[in-house]
Amino acid sequence: MSVEGIIDRIMTDAKGEVESILTEARRQAKAIQEDNEREAQEHYDRQRELLDEKYRKDKERAILNRRLEERKSVLMNRQTWMDRAFEEARSRLVDQPIEEYQQLMKQLISTVSYARDEEVQFGTKGDEKELGSILSELNRETGGKFTLAGERGESPWGFILRKGKVETNMSIESLFKYKRNDLEQKAWEIFNADV
Repeated sequence: MSVEGIIDRIMTDAKGEVESILTEARRQAKAIQEDNEREAQEHYDRQRELLDEKYRKDKERAILNRRLEERKSVLMNRQTWMDRAFEEARSRLVDQPIEEYQQLMKQLISTVSYARDEEVQFGTKGDEKELGSILSELNRETGGKFTLAGERGESPWGFILRKGKVETNMSIESLFKYKRNDLEQKAWEIFNADV
């Protein structure tokens, strides 16, 4: 074989080798590009899922906060109504006519008395004569020995029964303080039936 034939043969083999190397390099470049595109798409999909999840949670949180605010507003309005109802009830009792007051005091004293001979300290409502008549009638009707205390209490309505060291406070403040929780509980049960 001649030198030119050998050179041609080397050149042909070299061209084939170059072509083979270029084909392999293009294949590898394409595979790398496909891997990069796949990774980029996966990264994009993960980020989109994270953003979707964040958006969903933010939306749920916003809805929950809105519902809590609405419930808080409803509860505040109900509490305002309840405060007003208690204040109106208190005012009605304090401002009731003396005849009704006398009847109610007689009933209350008769109900809460355990010995029928306690000292009764009335609040500021009524005069001594009106209050004394309550006890006179009560003693006559029950055979009791109730006595009128020398001093008046500061409460505008009600009384305190005393026998020795035992006191039964039936002033309006005491009644509203101790009964308000029970009444509020019943009112809340009615209110919250529709919430």
